[in-house]
Amino acid sequence: MKRSSLLRIVIPGLLIPLSLALLAFALPWTRGDDSSAGLADENSAEATPSPEPVDVAKQQGDVFQWWIAVATATAPTPTATPTPWPSPYDVAAEDLPSAVPPPGVTYGPDERWIAVNVTTQRAYGLTGGKVEHVALVTTGMPGFETKTGEYRINYRKQTETMDSETIGIPRDDPLGYYLTDVYWTQYFYPTVALHSNYWQPISVFGHVASSHGCVGMLEGDAKWFWDFAKYGTRVVVYG
Repeated sequence: MKRSSLLRIVIPGLLIPLSLALLAFALPWTRGDDSSAGLADENSAEATPSPEPVDVAKQQGDVFQWWIAVATATAPTPTATPTPWPSPYDVAAEDLPSAVPPPGVTYGPDERWIAVNVTTQRAYGLTGGKVEHVALVTTGMPGFETKTGEYRINYRKQTETMDSETIGIPRDDPLGYYLTDVYWTQYFYPTVALHSNYWQPISVFGHVASSHGCVGMLEGDAKWFWDFAKYGTRVVVYG
């Protein structure tokens, strides 16, 4: 058989299967719902699982519980309002109408004098038998009691420095002290005076004997007695 005749027989026989193979390969790419697209969609679905349904009510409840927790944690803790200590000036004003001179003490009708009660921790400014002023004070503590008796103001100093070494107590001793700017100081005994006291809490005045023998008072009261008294004014300590 001639070569050309053989080619005419073989080539058509090969073209038919090649055409079918080409058609089988190209057809899936020309259809939107072909098996290749379905396979891709199926593979994508397997790679990305469908999300679970969202429980909106649960999410809102969780947020609400979180908000309660934060608000509770950040809210300031309420504190009780402390009961203020009564003002010694107010207490003294209430005492004034019923205040009377100490028993057994004589006085001139117009005499200005001072009485100090170490039991009630009160000081009185009197003209004759009339009480002009009442002050809540703090007198000598145990071991340093303000001695009862009658005295006279013998030294006055508007601004004083008080040093425990002058009464034999070292400054570094637990009972020692060194105090500057002690106003309206009026001595009626060598180391005992009427004076302002700024270093004690307000609660001691009229309640607790806390000094080393002096009659300590609030500055307003100390100024009142400074203006009221003078050299030679009598001071009666009793109680």
